[in-house]
Formats: sequence, structure tokens, C-alpha cells
Amino acid sequence: MSIRKTIVTLTLVSAAIPAAFANNGTTWTGEQQGFEMHNTPSTKSRTEVQQELQAFRKNPVTAEGDKIVNTEIGFISPKHSYAFQGGTLVHTDSLAHDTPKPSLAMTDAEKRLQRGLYRH
Repeated sequence: MSIRKTIVTLTLVSAAIPAAFANNGTTWTGEQQGFEMHNTPSTKSRTEVQQELQAFRKNPVTAEGDKIVNTEIGFISPKHSYAFQGGTLVHTDSLAHDTPKPSLAMTDAEKRLQRGLYRH
């Protein structure tokens, strides 16, 4: 009798396994549902792309000025540097120093937007 119960239990469990994984977002072939590939034409030639890649490999710096390194850090951001020259403190780095300072003053529209976003 216990062999029959074991067989029935194994049959029920094996029938329930596909249902347990039915909504995980992938098909049985491992592809994601709702994902389509589209060809995107480029205006650059293959040689131009390869030249850009070689230039990046020589100097791996992102558009934000971060240097990519092959360590667990991943990237190094540029830092401000200062020095005394002629008795005054001056910037010695190549970062832009003309960006406007952030303002804490908000317009009424921004205040309404903020209240609407954080209201639950």
C-alpha cells in the first residue's frame, strides 16, 4: 500500500512542478517573453567604430570624466585639487568650476509636484 501512495504522490508532485514555474517571465527555451530584436542602422562605418574602441582602450575615460579601471572599484572619479599660488588658494584640476550652485528655493509648481509625489 505504501508503494501505491508513493507513486501517486510522485505523480502529483511531477504534475505540479511546471505550474510552480509558469509565471517566472521566461519560456521553456529560456527566452524572455515580450522582448523583440530590432535592427538599428548606424551612421558610422565598422572602421570608425573600431577606431573609437581602440582610442577608448588607450584612454578609458567616460563622458563624465570617470576613469574605468580593472579592479573591484570599477571606476575612479576625478577629484578637485587646490594649491596656494601667490598667497591665494587656486584650483589645479581640469574640472569645470563654473557650474551654478544648487538652489534650495522651490517654485510653487515644484512644491505642488513634490507634495503630489510623496503623498500616499
